[in-house]
Amino acid sequence: MADLNITCLATNDAAALKDGEIKFLSLGVLALIAIVVLSAWRDQAIDWMSFFPIYAYALGLLAIGIYIRIFKSAERVAAISVALAGYALFGVSMGIVFHIYMPRPEPILDEMLLQFDHFFGYHWPDAVVWLAQEHAGIGRILSYVYLSSFAQLICAIVVLAATGRTDRLNLLLVTGMIGLFVTFVVWQILPNFSMGIHYPIPAEAEQAIRLVTNTAYGAMLKEAALNGIPLISNDTMLGTVAFPSYHTVMTCLVVWFMFRTFAFWPAVALNIPMVPAIHIHGAHHILDFVGGIAVFFVALWLSKVFLFGLPQRDRLLPAE
Repeated sequence: MADLNITCLATNDAAALKDGEIKFLSLGVLALIAIVVLSAWRDQAIDWMSFFPIYAYALGLLAIGIYIRIFKSAERVAAISVALAGYALFGVSMGIVFHIYMPRPEPILDEMLLQFDHFFGYHWPDAVVWLAQEHAGIGRILSYVYLSSFAQLICAIVVLAATGRTDRLNLLLVTGMIGLFVTFVVWQILPNFSMGIHYPIPAEAEQAIRLVTNTAYGAMLKEAALNGIPLISNDTMLGTVAFPSYHTVMTCLVVWFMFRTFAFWPAVALNIPMVPAIHIHGAHHILDFVGGIAVFFVALWLSKVFLFGLPQRDRLLPAE
């Protein structure tokens, strides 16, 4: 694990980074190192300059957080800044790792996922067309709900840090990171893609509900799956995995960690429609959603062990 144990830079006794922060930032650094190693190993070109603003943002937030903690003694503001830095660092780095493993021309799990949908009478193109024709306004609302996942996570980070729930904040971050890594591992073992790669949707239906995973998106994903990505850049980043659904993991993160905060019921209200939004706008299979829930709980347990150890803390949520 990379050593990020930055000690006090001033005369007071405040540590620049807390133990939990060192752990989740270390995961971010490991993901960055993985990019360098894997891109060289697989001879994959990366447009580093296109990602520079994101990495600069993460480094800037980290520096601001350390400065605020040491010189301004504003612990909760510092915690927000450092947490957002770690979230950005790991998220973009792991996203690049996914794309390094293109092409994946044999999605061996897709047929089974489709058969499971058909067994329960679910057919994504029919669902999209029906929603566009009968309830286009609801379909458009669901597109905004679907696109809100990252903003919801940022809000959850802010709420936990601002209310002094440091243990829960660290656990949220590490659970999200390990959940994304577990998603990657499953995708490596069982390559699969969303239904957007298999089914074109009529243009009028796409436009009526502002379909996120539309036909053009599916065509780009299919091209990447078959032929790879010559140059990975911020503009070529795509959601690559159907099973397990990481959108579902993010939904679980928000609802689970907002429990016992003022934001819990708003989070529940917003994420109930996230379930159909994931299936419609994310072009996900039924099993993708189930798999996402399973990944969340596996990641939650692993994160608890990583951060707190066992049996010192044997509950899924640490004490307030």
